[in-house]
Amino acid sequence: MKASETQSKTSATENEHKNTFSAVRDGRNRKVKGLWERNGRFYAALWVDRGDGHKTARRFPLEARTLTEAKEQMEIKRNERREDTLPTQGRKPLLADAIAEYLASPIRLERRSNTQEKDARSLHKLLAHTGNIRVDRITPALLVGFQESRLREGVSPRTVNLDLISLRGLLKYAVKKGHLRVVPFIDNLKRDSKPKRSLVTPAQFEKLLALAVAECPRNGQQLADYLRLLALSGCREQEALRLKWSDVDLAARILNIGSDGLTKNGQSRKVQFNPQLEEHLRDMASRREPGFDWLFPSYRRGSKGERTATFRNSLNVIRIKAKLPSFGFHDLRHYFASVCVMAGLDFMTIADWLGHKDGGILVGKIYGHLLDDHKRDAAAKLSFGIRSVPTPAQRSPLAA
Repeated sequence: MKASETQSKTSATENEHKNTFSAVRDGRNRKVKGLWERNGRFYAALWVDRGDGHKTARRFPLEARTLTEAKEQMEIKRNERREDTLPTQGRKPLLADAIAEYLASPIRLERRSNTQEKDARSLHKLLAHTGNIRVDRITPALLVGFQESRLREGVSPRTVNLDLISLRGLLKYAVKKGHLRVVPFIDNLKRDSKPKRSLVTPAQFEKLLALAVAECPRNGQQLADYLRLLALSGCREQEALRLKWSDVDLAARILNIGSDGLTKNGQSRKVQFNPQLEEHLRDMASRREPGFDWLFPSYRRGSKGERTATFRNSLNVIRIKAKLPSFGFHDLRHYFASVCVMAGLDFMTIADWLGHKDGGILVGKIYGHLLDDHKRDAAAKLSFGIRSVPTPAQRSPLAA
C-alpha cells in the first residue's frame, strides 16, 4: 500500500472519530450518566416523549465550557423535561412564516372574511411586538408582555382577549403541524373584559322603547322595532340587521335567520313564532313601505337598496337617558333566552333557536339568567311534605 493511501485512510478515520459522540468522563475516569461530547461540545442525552405515547433518546446541545457547567445545564434540561417545555425536534419556522401558513390553511379559509381579517390584525401585532422569532420561542412571558403592551395602548380588555383567541388558534395549528409540543397558557392570561351581565327587567326594556321613540326623531320607531325583535327572537345584532321580508314566513309562522350564510357558525336556523313575535312582525308588515326588501332599510343613504348598518349611535343616546350605561344589543339575546328558561322550555329547543350546537349547555351556563320575581314565585310553589315550624307551645316538653 502506498504511503499516500495510508495517510488518506488515517485522516478519514480521524475525521469519522471526531464526528462521533463519546461519553464524558469525570476526573476519576468514570462516565457521567447522560452526558456526551462531540467536537468539543457537550450534549445532554434524555429520554423524551415522541408525542405518540412512545419515548426516544435525544441529545440536546449545551452551552457549557466546563464539566461543572455541563452538569448544571443537564439538570436544567431534565427539569424542562418534567415540565414538558423542551424544544421540539427539527428546525422550526419563523413566526412570520408560521402566521402566513396558518392564515392560508384550509381551516382558516372556511371562516368568515371579517374573522380572517381580525385574526390577521392580531397576529401581525404579535409579530411587531416579538420580532420574527422562531415559533417555538414563543413563551408565556412573551405573551404577557404582548398583553401588557396592548393594554398600555389603551385597548380594552375585551379586545386583548380577542387577540389572545387569535393567537391560540395559531399556536394550536402549530401543534398540529408539529412545530410545538404544547400551547402556552393563553387562557390563563385572559382578563375580565366587563362586569357580569345583569338581566334587563321588563320595566327597563319598556322604558328603552319609549325613549327610542321620544329621543330619536329620525329613526326612533325603527330602533324600537329593532329592539323588540331582538328581545322576541334571540337574534344577534347583525343577524337582525340583515333580515329581509323574504325571511319572514307569516303563513308558516317562522322567522328564517341567516339565510345569507353569514351567521356566526355559517348556518341558518328557524325560529318558530311565539305569540308576541308574530304580533310584532305582523304589525311591522302592516307598516312596511313598498319597495323596501330589508326589515330595517336605511333612509339616510337615499337608496332603497341599502339596509341600516347600525343603531349604535341611537342606542348610546337612550341607554344614558334610561340610566343603563352598560346595556347593549346582546343583552336582549340573553333576555330572550332567560324568558324561555323561566317559561320552562327545554334547553335543546332554546339552543336551537339561538343557533347553539351544544344541546343547551351554553344556555344553562351563560344565557340562563333568572329574574328575582321568578325565583320568588318558584320558591312559593315549593312543598317538602313535612310539618311547618312548630309553635312555642309545641316546642315545650310539657306540650308533649
